[in-house]
Amino acid sequence: MHGGVHASWVWSNLQGWFAGRGWSSTALDWFGHGDSAPLPLEDMLRRGIVDVTEEIGIACAASDRRPVLVGHSMGGLAALAYAAAEPDALAALVLLTPGVPSAYAGPPVEVPVDRDALWGPPPPDVARALFYSGVDDAAAARYHRMLQPESPEAVYQATRWTVDLDLTPLRGSAILVVAAEADPLVTVDALTAMASDIGADRILLPAAGHGVILDPGWPDLAARVETWLVAALGEATPSP
Repeated sequence: MHGGVHASWVWSNLQGWFAGRGWSSTALDWFGHGDSAPLPLEDMLRRGIVDVTEEIGIACAASDRRPVLVGHSMGGLAALAYAAAEPDALAALVLLTPGVPSAYAGPPVEVPVDRDALWGPPPPDVARALFYSGVDDAAAARYHRMLQPESPEAVYQATRWTVDLDLTPLRGSAILVVAAEADPLVTVDALTAMASDIGADRILLPAAGHGVILDPGWPDLAARVETWLVAALGEATPSP
């Protein structure tokens, strides 16, 4: 599950890495994003993060076994919402610098949001600081061209921490939470509190920003997630 203003293209690096190790994966586009079904403007304006559980449900239902659900940023919060509602549907949940429910939130991120207009994409320098702070100039320019406008409702929820979820059903589930030390959007303290409350395992990436799936440290992240998955699922690494 990709995050806001992104689409499934953000997973290409990790999907290639995991495919080379024998794992199969599906990266989906939210409705109104990438190659997924477009939405009428009014629907796009009002669509919140939890609404994205509809797409997650479609993808999970198409799997021939209980899947591992991986979400980044807003997509991580949508994945968390789906898992809380359907705790028995997943083999494991991996949350990469995810948004958090209101109970664990820190101070609001005061980005301007007009609730009656699509949000962004932000200017190149702002987008780089938020989403892929560790890449070189050429990669930053390429990524910025691929960003797209986002639902203002989703952006407001993700920056003012207004999503309220009951995570009690997730206690005891196989969950990994990855936090980034230099994340300007989701603090380490917020993710540590949430992970502690639900009994999730944790990884802290020193000096990393929010865009952990695009920044140069992604191969190390992939390896650490795989190590956790093998232990959590009780299975050997798939053979290529």
